Amino acid sequence: MIQTASGLQYEDIKIGTGSGATVGKSVAIHYVCWITGFGKDPVKIGETSRSDPFWFTIGSKTVIEGWDEAVRGMKVGGIRSASIPPHLAYGFEGLGKKVPPNTHMLTEIELIIID
Repeated sequence: MIQTASGLQYEDIKIGTGSGATVGKSVAIHYVCWITGFGKDPVKIGETSRSDPFWFTIGSKTVIEGWDEAVRGMKVGGIRSASIPPHLAYGFEGLGKKVPPNTHMLTEIELIIID
C-alpha cells in the first residue's frame, strides 16, 4: 500500500497500458465505493455500470479530492484500490444521509478511457 503526503493510501491491483492519467485529462472510470465505521463490514454507497462509466477531468475539482488524486498516474485498463480519509472525501459535512460526517471511504477504480 502506497501512502501519499495527503494521507491517501492506494494499491494497484492491475497495471494498465499506455500513458498515465494526468491533470487536465478527461477520464472515464468504473468504480465501486464503500464507507466504513458501521460495524465490521463496509457499506456500499455507489457503483457505476461498465456500460455507463463516470467521466471527470483530473484537477477540475468536480469530484472528491481522493478520487482525483487516486486516478493520477493510472493507465487504461488499470485497477486501483484506494483508502480515502475523510478530509479527501466528504469531510466534516458528509453527504446528506448517504455519507455521515468524518467518514472514511474505500473505493476500487478501473480506468477505462483517457481522453
